Amino acid sequence: MQPVALDLGALYARMLRRLMPRPPREGETLREQAERMARIRALETKCRTLEARIRREKQFNRKVEINIRLHAVRDELERLSG
Repeated sequence: MQPVALDLGALYARMLRRLMPRPPREGETLREQAERMARIRALETKCRTLEARIRREKQFNRKVEINIRLHAVRDELERLSG
């Protein structure tokens, strides 16, 4: 039977990667993956905020402006998630 990791750093990295909601990209370090996950969480929060603003806004032209920003945030989120 082979060991899971040869040192504590590798074991720690392997455990953390399993806890992350999205898999790492090819050649991505643990730090880069953690930063990407933090960016994804921030963008998800921003999406929810913009969606709430659209629901509250009465003026159509402002809704359109907010919706354009929402689509840009969703595109960035898709790029980071995919």
